[in-house]
Amino acid sequence: MTLPDIKLIDHRVKVWLLVCGVLTIAALVASAVRENLLTDWRLHQRQYLGILSDKATEDQGRDLYKRFDIRLRQAVVPELGVIDRCLSCHTGIDDPRMTDVAQPYKVHPGELLSIHPPERFGCTICHRGQGAAVTFAEAKAEDSYWDYPLLPKELTEASCGLCHTPSELEGRDGDQLATGARLFEDKGCRGCHQLGGRGGSNGPALDNEGLKIKHQLPMARVEGPHTVPQWLIEHFRDPQEVVVGSQMKTPGLNHDEIIALTSFMLAQQQRDLPRSYLSPAFHAALSLKDRPSDLGGERLYNRFCGTCHGSGTIGRYDKFYKKFMPAIRSASFLAVADSNYIANTIKDGRPGTLMPGWSAETGGLADDEIARIVAYLQEGSNEAPPATPPVSPASLETGQAERGRSLYAQLCVGCHAPGGIGDLAPALANPSFQKYASAELIYRTIAFGRKNTAMPAFRSPSAGGLDDRAIIDLVAYLRSLGSSRGTPMAHSLTPETAGSRP
Repeated sequence: MTLPDIKLIDHRVKVWLLVCGVLTIAALVASAVRENLLTDWRLHQRQYLGILSDKATEDQGRDLYKRFDIRLRQAVVPELGVIDRCLSCHTGIDDPRMTDVAQPYKVHPGELLSIHPPERFGCTICHRGQGAAVTFAEAKAEDSYWDYPLLPKELTEASCGLCHTPSELEGRDGDQLATGARLFEDKGCRGCHQLGGRGGSNGPALDNEGLKIKHQLPMARVEGPHTVPQWLIEHFRDPQEVVVGSQMKTPGLNHDEIIALTSFMLAQQQRDLPRSYLSPAFHAALSLKDRPSDLGGERLYNRFCGTCHGSGTIGRYDKFYKKFMPAIRSASFLAVADSNYIANTIKDGRPGTLMPGWSAETGGLADDEIARIVAYLQEGSNEAPPATPPVSPASLETGQAERGRSLYAQLCVGCHAPGGIGDLAPALANPSFQKYASAELIYRTIAFGRKNTAMPAFRSPSAGGLDDRAIIDLVAYLRSLGSSRGTPMAHSLTPETAGSRP
C-alpha cells in the first residue's frame, strides 16, 4: 500500500488557500471601489461636473463649479414621511443652464420648483417611485416589491390633485387633470360610482382609487407594465378585455381623454396631508364637500341619470344590459306619475335592479337636489300629454287577482317575467314600486301604455283590446305581488337580468 505524499497535499492546500484569499480580497476591493467610486450617482455627478464646467461661464457658475462636491444628496421631509435621494442623480433640476441636456441632468420643466422646493416637498410626493433608491431601476420600482412605482411622465399631473382642485389648475399646467374631472362628470361616471359620497352603487366607490396597489386588481390581461396606471389606461380603453365579464360599458374615449381620466382617478387618494400643503381652493372644497350642489335639474339629471335613461323622452333598449330603459320624461309617463312617486323612486331606487337609491344616505343627493331633478323631469318634452278618461278609485279595489294572473301570463310575462321579477321591462314586484305606485298609476299605464316605449296601450284592439274589468283584474294581481300571497321577487342580480357590478 502506497502512502500519500503529505508534503504535496499540504502544498496544494496552501496554494488553494492563497488563491481563495487573493480572490476574496479582490472581490472586497472591487466591491469597495464599486460602492465608493463607481456607483451610478457618483458617475452622474462627475458627468454633471463636466457639463457644468462647459456651461458655467459667469462668476456665479464658476463658483458653483468650484464648490460642488460629489456626495449623496437627499431631501428629508418628516411632515410627508419622505426621504428622497433623487437629487443624487438629478443634480441639475434647479439649474437654468441645463435646458438642452439629457436626463438626469436636465432642469425641471416649468416654474414648479419655485413654489414646490424639493427641501419642502421632496420628489416622490409628485412622481412616486422608491425615493431611497440610488439606481434608476430601483427608483422606478416597477418590478420591485414597492407599492407605488414611478408615475409615467404623461400622468405626473395626477399628483397635483393631492393639494389642488382640478378647476384651479385649469390653464395653469393642470389642464389634463381638469379635463379628467370634467370627463368624469360629463360621461356620467357617477351613475355607477360614488366619489365623495355622491354617486350610484352599481360599481365600486372611487375615493381611494389612486392608492390601490397592483395586487388589488386583475393584471392577467394587461398588456403593458403591471401597474395601476397601466391597468386604468387599458381598462378605460376596453373594460371587458381587462376584466372578463365587466358590466362597465366602453366609455368611447380617445387616447388623450383616457390619459386625462386616468390622471383624475390617480388623484383620488384619501391621504392625511398637513393642512399647510393644501391650497386655499382645496380647503374651500373640503368645507363644501357635504353641502348640496347648486346645479340645475338638467345638469343633475345628466350627471346622475342620463347614463341609463338618455334624454328620457324615448324608451330605449340597452343592448349591453339587455334591458329597456323607461322614458321618464315622456308625456305618457308624466300624465300618470306625480311628483311624490317620482321623488320617492329616485330616493329609494329599485332594489335588486340597475336603479340605485339616490337619497342622502345611499347616493348622496339632498332632498332639494332630488326636487330639482323631479322638476326637470316634469318639464318633459314638447309632446302633448295623452287624453285619458277618468277612472273611479273605488272600482280599482274590486279586481280579482286570480283572473289577473291568467291575463298576466298571456300578455305581460314576456317582458316583465314570471311573478313580476323583471326581465326586459321593469320589475313590478319590486318593493319600491309596490310601495309608491298607486293603483291608478298601474291602471292607466296598462290601459293607455307609454308612448315611444315598448309598453303598448292594452285597451287598444291591436294590443289586446282589454276592457275595464280585465285591466282592474290585472291591477289586483300586480298588487298581490307586493304581499305575502304574491310570488316573491328575486332580489339578486344576475348577468342575464341586471348585470354584475363592474
